[in-house]
Amino acid sequence: MNIVFYYEYSLTACGPLNARAAEVCRKGALIRTEEGGYGCIQPWPELGDHSLQKELDALRKGNPLPLGKRALECARVDGEARAAGVSLFSGLHIPASHATLPSCVSPATIRIMETKGFKAGKIKASSNPAAALERLTMLASMVPSWRWRLDFNGSLDGNEALQFWKSLPHHLKSRIDFIEDPCPFSVPGWERLVDAGMPLALDMGTDTEHQPAVTADLPVTRIVKPAREATPGDLHDPPVFTTVMDHPVGQLWAVYQAAEYYRDALPTEIPLCGLCTHLLFEPDPFIDQMGGMNPQVAVPAGTGLGFDGMLEALPWKKL
Repeated sequence: MNIVFYYEYSLTACGPLNARAAEVCRKGALIRTEEGGYGCIQPWPELGDHSLQKELDALRKGNPLPLGKRALECARVDGEARAAGVSLFSGLHIPASHATLPSCVSPATIRIMETKGFKAGKIKASSNPAAALERLTMLASMVPSWRWRLDFNGSLDGNEALQFWKSLPHHLKSRIDFIEDPCPFSVPGWERLVDAGMPLALDMGTDTEHQPAVTADLPVTRIVKPAREATPGDLHDPPVFTTVMDHPVGQLWAVYQAAEYYRDALPTEIPLCGLCTHLLFEPDPFIDQMGGMNPQVAVPAGTGLGFDGMLEALPWKKL
C-alpha cells in the first residue's frame, strides 16, 4: 500500500444544500499520494455515505471504501498529468452548467445569474411538495426564459411524487428538464411516473453495485458524479455530470470528467451540467480561483487539476 497523506477541510454554505442535509458546514479531506496526485473525499452521511473517519480509516488500511476508491483514481490521473507537466484541461471545452439554487438564494442573485448567461436553474427541493411547488412557481416567474431541474433526493414516496407532478400547471411542466430522484428508485414505481409524463433523472449514489437495474426502455437522465462512480459505459442518453458539492479539487475532478466525456461532442449535444457548485460556499483561496458567477467554471492554472503551489503549501499529515 502506497503512503497517502491527507488534509482535512471544511466548507461553509450559505444555507441547507438539499432536502436531507441541514448542516451548512461540510467537512471533507484532500488526499495526496506518493506519486504527487491529489483527490478529494467529502461524504454526505445524510445520503447514505460512510463517515469521513470510516473512509479515511479504510484508506489507511489499504481497503478503500467507495469515495476513497474514486479519490485514489482522481489522484492517479492528476498525478500522471502533474508528472508530465501538463494541465488536464488542455484542449478541452468546459461544459456550461445550470445554476444550483439553495433555499437562501436571493431574487437579486437570480437576476444577476440570468444576466451572466445562466439558462437553467436547479432547485434542491424540500420534502414538502406544496412548498416545492410554491418555490418553483416564484422562481420561474422571475426568469421566464429559464428551464428548471428539481432534486428531491428521494425524499417523497411514489404517491407524493405523482401528486406533485399532477399539481404542476402546464406552463411549468413545459419548462421542466427533469425531476431528479423524486422518490426511491424502483422500476415499477418510476414506470408509473414516466407514464404520467414526468421527465426523470437518477443519481445512483455510491452503492452502485446494489442498486436496482435501470431498464433500457425507461427514459431516465443519468446524473453522473465522478466523486461517487466511474462514468458508466452503457448510457443511452447524454449524462448530466455534477459535483457532490465538495472542495474545488473534487469539483474540478467532475469538471474534467465531464469535459473529457464530451471531448468530441458538438455543443448542441452537451447537456447543461452541474459544475458551478463553488458558488454555494463562502469564498476561500481555492474557491476564489474557480471564477465568479458564470455558467462555465474557470479552471485554475497549473498542472493536473491545478492549484499547484496552494496544494503543496497545505499542512499535510501522513494517513
